[in-house]
Amino acid sequence: MANLVDRYLLFRLRTKLDSEAFARLYDRYVEAIYRFSILKLPNTEDAQDVTAETFTRAWQYVHDHKEITDIRALLYRIARNLIADRYRQNATVSLSESVTFGGPGASTIQSGLDPSDRGKEKDLIEARADLALVVKQLEMLKEDYRDVLTLRLVDGLPFAVIADILEKKEGNVRVIYHRALKAIKKQD
Repeated sequence: MANLVDRYLLFRLRTKLDSEAFARLYDRYVEAIYRFSILKLPNTEDAQDVTAETFTRAWQYVHDHKEITDIRALLYRIARNLIADRYRQNATVSLSESVTFGGPGASTIQSGLDPSDRGKEKDLIEARADLALVVKQLEMLKEDYRDVLTLRLVDGLPFAVIADILEKKEGNVRVIYHRALKAIKKQD
Protein backbone atom coordinates (compact mmCIF):
# COMPACT_ATOMS: atom_id res chain seq x y z
CA MET A 1 0.00 0.00 0.00
CA ALA A 2 2.82 2.41 0.87
CA ASN A 3 4.41 1.85 -2.53
CA LEU A 4 1.09 2.63 -4.21
CA VAL A 5 0.80 5.92 -2.30
CA ASP A 6 4.39 6.80 -3.23
CA ARG A 7 3.71 6.07 -6.89
CA TYR A 8 0.55 8.22 -6.84
CA LEU A 9 2.38 11.12 -5.16
CA LEU A 10 5.30 10.75 -7.57
CA PHE A 11 2.85 10.83 -10.49
CA ARG A 12 1.32 14.08 -9.19
CA LEU A 13 4.77 15.48 -8.63
CA ARG A 14 6.01 14.62 -12.12
CA THR A 15 2.92 15.69 -14.04
CA LYS A 16 1.98 18.86 -12.17
CA LEU A 17 5.04 19.64 -9.99
CA ASP A 18 2.51 19.48 -7.17
CA SER A 19 4.15 20.96 -4.07
CA GLU A 20 1.47 19.40 -1.85
CA ALA A 21 2.43 15.94 -3.12
CA PHE A 22 6.07 16.73 -2.37
CA ALA A 23 5.11 17.89 1.13
CA ARG A 24 3.35 14.57 1.72
CA LEU A 25 6.43 12.68 0.53
CA TYR A 26 8.53 14.85 2.81
CA ASP A 27 6.30 14.01 5.77
CA ARG A 28 6.49 10.30 4.92
CA TYR A 29 10.30 10.14 4.71
CA VAL A 30 11.88 12.99 6.66
CA GLU A 31 12.24 10.97 9.88
CA ALA A 32 13.76 7.98 8.09
CA ILE A 33 16.26 10.12 6.17
CA TYR A 34 17.18 11.99 9.34
CA ARG A 35 17.63 8.72 11.25
CA PHE A 36 19.82 7.38 8.44
CA SER A 37 21.89 10.58 8.51
CA ILE A 38 22.26 10.81 12.29
CA LEU A 39 23.64 7.26 12.43
CA LYS A 40 26.34 8.19 9.94
CA LEU A 41 27.25 11.76 10.90
CA PRO A 42 29.03 13.19 13.95
CA ASN A 43 26.35 15.64 15.12
CA THR A 44 22.72 16.57 14.80
CA GLU A 45 23.42 19.79 12.90
CA ASP A 46 25.14 17.88 10.09
CA ALA A 47 22.32 15.34 10.01
CA GLN A 48 19.72 18.11 9.83
CA ASP A 49 21.67 19.82 7.03
CA VAL A 50 21.95 16.59 5.05
CA THR A 51 18.26 15.84 5.55
CA ALA A 52 17.24 19.31 4.33
CA GLU A 53 19.65 19.17 1.39
CA THR A 54 18.37 15.70 0.47
CA PHE A 55 14.84 16.99 -0.02
CA THR A 56 16.06 20.12 -1.80
CA ARG A 57 17.99 17.99 -4.27
CA ALA A 58 15.07 15.61 -4.68
CA TRP A 59 12.82 18.55 -5.55
CA GLN A 60 15.41 19.74 -8.09
CA TYR A 61 15.68 16.21 -9.49
CA VAL A 62 11.92 16.12 -10.04
CA HIS A 63 11.94 19.67 -11.38
CA ASP A 64 14.56 18.67 -13.97
CA HIS A 65 12.14 15.93 -15.14
CA LYS A 66 14.58 13.10 -14.51
CA GLU A 67 13.22 9.56 -14.39
CA ILE A 68 12.34 8.31 -10.91
CA THR A 69 11.15 4.77 -10.30
CA ASP A 70 11.29 4.72 -6.48
CA ILE A 71 11.24 7.99 -4.54
CA ARG A 72 12.32 6.35 -1.29
CA ALA A 73 15.39 4.85 -2.94
CA LEU A 74 16.19 8.19 -4.55
CA LEU A 75 16.03 9.99 -1.20
CA TYR A 76 18.33 7.47 0.49
CA ARG A 77 20.76 7.59 -2.45
CA ILE A 78 20.90 11.39 -2.32
CA ALA A 79 21.41 11.33 1.47
CA ARG A 80 24.13 8.69 1.16
CA ASN A 81 25.97 10.76 -1.45
CA LEU A 82 25.68 13.92 0.66
CA ILE A 83 27.05 12.06 3.69
CA ALA A 84 29.98 10.80 1.62
CA ASP A 85 30.63 14.37 0.47
CA ARG A 86 30.69 15.54 4.10
CA TYR A 87 33.25 12.89 5.01
CA ARG A 88 35.38 13.78 2.01
CA GLN A 89 35.36 17.41 3.14
CA ASN A 90 36.29 16.50 6.70
CA ALA A 91 38.22 13.22 6.67
CA THR A 92 39.07 13.39 10.39
CA VAL A 93 35.51 12.83 11.64
CA SER A 94 34.93 9.49 13.37
CA LEU A 95 31.62 7.62 13.29
CA SER A 96 31.81 6.97 17.02
CA GLU A 97 31.60 10.70 17.72
CA SER A 98 27.98 10.62 16.54
CA VAL A 99 26.84 9.10 19.84
CA THR A 100 27.08 11.76 22.50
CA PHE A 101 26.04 11.40 26.07
CA GLY A 102 25.96 15.13 26.59
CA GLY A 103 23.74 15.93 23.63
CA PRO A 104 20.51 17.88 23.60
CA GLY A 105 18.58 15.20 25.47
CA ALA A 106 21.18 14.77 28.21
CA SER A 107 20.37 17.98 30.06
CA THR A 108 16.72 17.01 30.32
CA ILE A 109 17.66 13.66 31.76
CA GLN A 110 19.32 15.20 34.77
CA SER A 111 17.01 18.11 35.40
CA GLY A 112 13.40 19.05 35.00
CA LEU A 113 11.99 15.56 35.02
CA ASP A 114 8.72 14.92 36.69
CA PRO A 115 9.09 12.31 39.50
CA SER A 116 6.97 9.85 37.51
CA ASP A 117 9.52 10.04 34.68
CA ARG A 118 12.52 9.03 36.82
CA GLY A 119 12.26 5.40 35.68
CA LYS A 120 12.41 6.53 32.04
CA GLU A 121 15.70 8.30 32.78
CA LYS A 122 17.40 4.98 33.49
CA ASP A 123 15.92 3.41 30.35
CA LEU A 124 17.14 6.33 28.23
CA ILE A 125 20.66 6.10 29.65
CA GLU A 126 20.74 2.34 29.00
CA ALA A 127 19.44 2.83 25.47
CA ARG A 128 22.15 5.39 24.76
CA ALA A 129 24.80 3.04 26.12
CA ASP A 130 23.47 0.22 23.93
CA LEU A 131 23.46 2.54 20.92
CA ALA A 132 27.07 3.51 21.62
CA LEU A 133 28.07 -0.17 21.64
CA VAL A 134 26.23 -0.85 18.39
CA VAL A 135 27.79 2.19 16.71
CA LYS A 136 31.27 1.07 17.83
CA GLN A 137 30.62 -2.39 16.35
CA LEU A 138 29.35 -0.84 13.13
CA GLU A 139 32.40 1.42 12.96
CA MET A 140 34.64 -1.65 12.71
CA LEU A 141 32.78 -2.92 9.63
CA LYS A 142 33.36 -2.04 6.00
CA GLU A 143 31.19 0.79 4.69
CA ASP A 144 29.06 -1.51 2.53
CA TYR A 145 28.35 -3.69 5.55
CA ARG A 146 27.36 -0.66 7.66
CA ASP A 147 25.07 0.70 4.96
CA VAL A 148 23.27 -2.57 4.35
CA LEU A 149 22.82 -3.29 8.08
CA THR A 150 21.56 0.22 8.78
CA LEU A 151 19.10 0.22 5.89
CA ARG A 152 17.86 -3.30 6.65
CA LEU A 153 17.78 -3.40 10.46
CA VAL A 154 17.20 0.23 11.41
CA ASP A 155 15.02 1.40 8.55
CA GLY A 156 13.49 -1.99 7.77
CA LEU A 157 13.90 -1.67 4.02
CA PRO A 158 13.53 -4.70 1.75
CA PHE A 159 16.60 -5.97 -0.09
CA ALA A 160 15.27 -4.75 -3.45
CA VAL A 161 15.07 -1.15 -2.24
CA ILE A 162 18.50 -1.38 -0.59
CA ALA A 163 19.90 -2.67 -3.88
CA ASP A 164 18.38 0.32 -5.66
CA ILE A 165 19.80 2.76 -3.09
CA LEU A 166 23.30 1.26 -3.21
CA GLU A 167 23.10 0.68 -6.97
CA LYS A 168 23.90 -3.02 -6.59
CA LYS A 169 22.14 -6.23 -7.50
CA GLU A 170 19.67 -7.59 -4.94
CA GLY A 171 21.58 -10.86 -4.62
CA ASN A 172 24.77 -8.94 -3.91
CA VAL A 173 23.01 -6.97 -1.16
CA ARG A 174 21.79 -10.20 0.44
CA VAL A 175 25.34 -11.57 0.45
CA ILE A 176 26.68 -8.34 1.98
CA TYR A 177 23.97 -8.49 4.66
CA HIS A 178 24.83 -12.03 5.68
CA ARG A 179 28.57 -11.34 5.64
CA ALA A 180 28.00 -8.25 7.79
CA LEU A 181 26.03 -10.30 10.32
CA LYS A 182 28.86 -12.87 10.44
CA ALA A 183 31.41 -10.09 10.90
CA ILE A 184 29.45 -8.68 13.85
CA LYS A 185 29.17 -12.13 15.43
CA LYS A 186 32.95 -12.53 15.14
CA GLN A 187 33.40 -9.24 17.06
CA ASP A 188 31.58 -10.64 20.11
